[in-house]
Parts: sequence; C-alpha cells; structure tokens
Amino acid sequence: MKHILRVLCAVALVAACASAAGAQCEFNALARARGMKASMVRAFVGCPTTWYGVYINTETDGGMPACNPVLPKIVGPYEFTDYQFDPHDGRCDLRARAVIEPDCSLLENAAGDPLGLPAGPCHVTYVKSTCRGIMQADGVTPINREDDAGWWLATLTRVTFNDATNGDMTVIDFPLTFSYRDPDNGRIKLDSSTAEALTEVLVDIGGAALPTCTSMQLLSLTLKDPRGMPFAVLGGSTR
Repeated sequence: MKHILRVLCAVALVAACASAAGAQCEFNALARARGMKASMVRAFVGCPTTWYGVYINTETDGGMPACNPVLPKIVGPYEFTDYQFDPHDGRCDLRARAVIEPDCSLLENAAGDPLGLPAGPCHVTYVKSTCRGIMQADGVTPINREDDAGWWLATLTRVTFNDATNGDMTVIDFPLTFSYRDPDNGRIKLDSSTAEALTEVLVDIGGAALPTCTSMQLLSLTLKDPRGMPFAVLGGSTR
C-alpha cells in the first residue's frame, strides 16, 4: 500500500514550479485564500451507527431523535481511544497558512535538513497545532513523553493546480500526515508544512513541490492517538 501511494503521488504531484509567464491557472483560483485558524473537539460516534450498535433510543427536548450514551469515535470492532481532554483546561488549536515561497530549494525540515526541492517559487501551506490538557485513561494523569508519544494529524486533501506540462488539473484525493512532538505534561505541538509532508511521502524520489497556482481543499482532518484511534476533529464547543 505504501508503494502504491508513492507511485500515485509521484504521478500526480511531482510537478516543476510553474513560472508566472507560463502559468495558465484558468480554473476559479482565489488570489487571496491564506489558510485558516480553527479549534478541535472530541470525535464521537454518529447517531445512528448500527454497525457499532448505536441506535436511536431517546430524543431531545424539542423532539429530535438522538442516541444515548455518548461514545467516542470507534474504529474496527469496538476499538476507541482511551485518552480524554481535561474538561477545564483541555483544548486543541490549529492554524494553516498558505504562501508562495520564492525559492523552495532553501526549505528545510524540522531537523534543519534540506528538503531537496527544486529552485524557484512554489506553493507551501504551513501547519501549526498546539494541544493541551490531554489526559490518560484515568482522566487525571497528563500524557507524557515516555508512554504516550506518537500523536499525529491525519488529513485527506484535494489539490487543483496548474501543472507545468499538462495545464490545469485536479489530482486524486490523497492523505497527508503531520507528526506532533513528544508529549510534555499533557501538551503536544506540531510545526510542519505540506512541503515537508510531501517530501516524507516521496522520500525515494527526492520530494515534490506544488506549483504557485495551487488550491488545496481539506476534505477531512483528524487528530489521532499513538494507536491511530481518532481523538479530535475540527469543531467548536462550550461547557
């Protein structure tokens, strides 16, 4: 599967950075869509979800059908995350900023190593996230470096761009993942970019750069725990 993903990405995403003179960009691209700032909330099972045995068994005060009890998002045969948010201090924020870098050959990964991208301008979306108040299953012990490392952000993205060879196109939907640093007293942090994430996927062929005329549509985004269980998704909440 990993090999297939690399081949698909190689076909779809390895594109030379288009120059301003040669750009088409005739699709409905926005000149200014600089990214987003959002929060995340716990991921729950939908109502109803009969495959999980979640059935409509109650209703709201206004008469809307509902399910009880509330269950965390389940994966596979009743597998779900044991982690919890601190109800008083838990939070998870996300920021994404889209820019055109003037020379992508100068870009580096988090360790300070060159990404190996070609010289010239390209599209990069920088992704940052900070979460705090994530607790272990007991609800009182903050996650820590030794036992709870391996949190990651799983996304599904649809990209439309001006390919240097074949013009405007929308490539196949593809996953991009971003890794958080090891936990520290209930906190995890992420500071990465699409350039770094694509280079990690295409490590065998030297990385990839997105053309300057690029539109990225976010289809899904999930914060996953070290076992790959869904923990949080985009949303808002009050208490």
